[in-house]
Amino acid sequence: MTGSNWIPAVFLYAALLGCNAGLSAADENAQLIRLTEDIYARIVNPDGNAVGNSGFIILQRGVLVFDTHFTPEAGRQLLEDIRTVTFKPVRYVVNSHHHPDHTHGNQVFPDAHVIANRGTRENILEKDLPSLDRTIQIAQTQMDRMRNTALKETDPDRLDTLKLEIRSQQDYLSTLLNLKIVPPLVVLEDYMSIQDGTLDVRIRFLGPGETDTGTVLYIPSERIVFCGDLFFKNALPNIQDADILKWMETLEKLLQLEADRFVPGHGIVGNRRDVENFITYFEDLRSLVEPYVSRGEGLDRALKEIRMPAKYSGYRFMNFFRANVQKMFTELKTLQMLSIPIEGPKKPKG
Repeated sequence: MTGSNWIPAVFLYAALLGCNAGLSAADENAQLIRLTEDIYARIVNPDGNAVGNSGFIILQRGVLVFDTHFTPEAGRQLLEDIRTVTFKPVRYVVNSHHHPDHTHGNQVFPDAHVIANRGTRENILEKDLPSLDRTIQIAQTQMDRMRNTALKETDPDRLDTLKLEIRSQQDYLSTLLNLKIVPPLVVLEDYMSIQDGTLDVRIRFLGPGETDTGTVLYIPSERIVFCGDLFFKNALPNIQDADILKWMETLEKLLQLEADRFVPGHGIVGNRRDVENFITYFEDLRSLVEPYVSRGEGLDRALKEIRMPAKYSGYRFMNFFRANVQKMFTELKTLQMLSIPIEGPKKPKG
């Protein structure tokens, strides 16, 4: 995933949707991974039109889908993959959080009950829907301006260029108008269980992660967790909507679940060691930043001097490191101002 195709905040989704709308399913390089007889993970190329991973579970009377990708086109590809395995109806859709790379395929499943944490529903209604409306208005204004310019243009070559730009803008606007944001109608505070057949499927809010409302899907009998963006494997996290220190606490709760396989929001399926490595990244980040805060040095100096540890050099999304440093500095500085010790808990030796 490149910096240009990542979603640093929900309000940028529409521009990226315009960039990615022309990508085909082949561009995603999606892999359908069979975790058990009835549980599948759909691992996608983050530079395609799906961006975030999804998964689904075949229940006795239907199918449960976890996250629906970034675009309706990607959501339809997900549905096609489901249909290669089963023709049971999709009865449930669970959104891990409100970011559009996990929710914008919801409209492909109109008969499903969309489930999420209460805060996820609020974020979609208060952030995502208004953002789409604003973006449509801006795109329409730009279209009108381009058409007015074309009416006054006398240079044939320039007019041809304007016509191409108008056609591209029309396609982009059409894509936006065809996007129907579907917020969750079934909300949970901390926990919900779906009993349908032999599987006990648990939807759990463990605590803040990449956002304040991240939800996981836990199947205890199979020791599998779909983590959404609570867990990144071999990748730097997007922290714009995060509280890193609270995220670290939530990850410890994630490890308390009796599970062996952890499906991340981005990247291939991981194990317990991979989750531990992700926690270690945050711990290392904190250890790099803490001395600057303790000595009263400024953020500019920390950003200038702190370098990515070599052991993370193979991680994806390296462009996030500077933002990670800045966010950690800000959080530790806040603790210092509140006279809360910034040193993290000491781990027992041995």
